[in-house]
Amino acid sequence: MTRTIELTQEQYKNLIKLVYLGHWMSNSHRDDPISELDNVENFIYSFAKDFNCAEMVDNDSKNTRFYPSFQMEQEMDAYIQEYDDYTFWDELAWHLADRDFEEKYDPAQTLVMTTEEILREKDALVEKYFGEFDTSGVDNLYLKK
Repeated sequence: MTRTIELTQEQYKNLIKLVYLGHWMSNSHRDDPISELDNVENFIYSFAKDFNCAEMVDNDSKNTRFYPSFQMEQEMDAYIQEYDDYTFWDELAWHLADRDFEEKYDPAQTLVMTTEEILREKDALVEKYFGEFDTSGVDNLYLKK
């Protein structure tokens, strides 16, 4: 079954931005990209000229492979940097909170705690780290041996 989606030029621009960001998140860290996602990305980008968005997409000489233009990559980099910054601090806080929780409570103690009690305790630890990171960034983080 073939279905059709009609998009305005603005909707298409936003779609290729979403495709770029989704593809970047799922494949940028891989040596072997997920081919199914590559294929969808290529397909969506292949319509760039039809939507007067050629500046956002480049292609090979045979018009068989389409990829984001340097201009689009530069534009999308701000979103990626914002995401990376947020996830860095969030993941760091949660990993440290998990570590501190496991140091504070032995497995027998956690068995008698409710999920709500565990989450409340970990949330408090996370908030402590967020407060520290907001104030000092990484200035007070040191590797202790």
